[in-house]
Amino acid sequence: MSCSPDAVRSIQRIEAWMMRRHPDRLPLFRPAAQMGSLARLETQLGKTMPCEIRMLYATHDGQPEGAPSLCLNQRWLPLDLVRVTWEDLCLRYGTGVAGPGGDQPPIWSSEWLPLFGSPRGDHYCMDLGTVPAGRYGRIIWFLYDDPRRSVIAASLTQWLLRIADGVEAGTWRLDDGYDGLSD
Repeated sequence: MSCSPDAVRSIQRIEAWMMRRHPDRLPLFRPAAQMGSLARLETQLGKTMPCEIRMLYATHDGQPEGAPSLCLNQRWLPLDLVRVTWEDLCLRYGTGVAGPGGDQPPIWSSEWLPLFGSPRGDHYCMDLGTVPAGRYGRIIWFLYDDPRRSVIAASLTQWLLRIADGVEAGTWRLDDGYDGLSD
């Protein structure tokens, strides 16, 4: 199976838009991640990361502190912070906690990789587990104070494409209230 570069292209489109519209708010992204950071994460999770994660982090290691957030108030986390955040959430919630009533999605799963985070502890997570259709990679909105877990996109590529299309179409903008891009 080949790996599509669409997630990286979307990040490049967002960065180009920022360069044109808000050059004073750069840099938006950090330099490429060191492969040792990816290896540490894979060792800790016991999984090989999906190719779209590998490609994204080979291009940029998330966002620097102080950069406008990529989506609402959620900054794209550097790999070492992804690893620490995942570990913290597993320590806090265990490896899998059933949702309200037992038939709801879990409150937390160790299969979720927190790729984006806010200062208050909310995260957009990639689901590395398989779902009934045999697919993985959904983006789940983890709100620390709300047990409901919404799937906001079928994949990271789909989500980044939505943001890139939105900034270019003018439906997404830099919103200082969110300290980042919003629709």
